[in-house]
Amino acid sequence: MRAVLIIVAAAVVVGMTIYALLDIARTEKRHIVALPKALWFIIALIFPVLGPVLWLVFGFRRYRAGRRSDAGSHGLPPEGAPDDDEAYLKFLDQQAERRKRDEERRRREEGRDDTDPDVS
Repeated sequence: MRAVLIIVAAAVVVGMTIYALLDIARTEKRHIVALPKALWFIIALIFPVLGPVLWLVFGFRRYRAGRRSDAGSHGLPPEGAPDDDEAYLKFLDQQAERRKRDEERRRREEGRDDTDPDVS
């Protein structure tokens, strides 16, 4: 039984370390906090339990709901539904108007094409 616990604990430590290393590698430099990316790699490798935990807690900036001001400055999507955004709603209205004008123009052009050629 003791051997099984040791194997499971080792697997958890290895899994945490691999996850942290992959997460460090794929996280953009501008989202990393406190230390350079290379130093986070070294910490995660040298301290197999503490390193990944430190990375997950302090290593990168997360998007937090309720802080809309951070959303635009970090390039992360704003919270909430798209229909809460005034600019998006305005864009949708403009798009609908454009489609309506295009449809009317298409109908007028089709109406001219359907006319009798002798009349023109």
